[in-house]
Amino acid sequence: MQHGLPRRALLGAALVLPLGACDSRAFPNLFGGSPPKVQSRGDRMVRWLYNTGGERMMAPDALTLMGITNEGRDIPVKLLGEDGPDGRYVIALVSIRKVYEFVLHRLKNDVFIFHSCDRTLKRLSSVRYARNGKPTVIADAAFAEADFQSQLAFWVERMPGR
Repeated sequence: MQHGLPRRALLGAALVLPLGACDSRAFPNLFGGSPPKVQSRGDRMVRWLYNTGGERMMAPDALTLMGITNEGRDIPVKLLGEDGPDGRYVIALVSIRKVYEFVLHRLKNDVFIFHSCDRTLKRLSSVRYARNGKPTVIADAAFAEADFQSQLAFWVERMPGR
């Protein structure tokens, strides 16, 4: 009669113990789990604006030119605004069409520059709106893209958990 552990138990422990030391995040499929999901920057921005943005209504004039309409009525948004080195920056989360979109804008030399983009942060359209004038689509794609990237960088820098 033997005292102590049977050989099979000892062999089983020798095989299983090294696996217990493994980090389950490093080998997610080994134990049946799925890899952790990393949210895109746009999805994190949606969550940030949805949770911290103030509920406001935006006039439809410039947004209508960008294809965002609410049948002529003001458009409900979640909005954040902050002063930057060259004026006031504003970002709005719009969900009028059951999809989230962003509208970024700032005042530059008495002209508002608006940009709309989707959740992938791809610029969709840009509009120039003089204080005492009518909104017009920005035809200069290089200017529009450069200004959009500048405004987007301003907000990405301020986004928590970037």
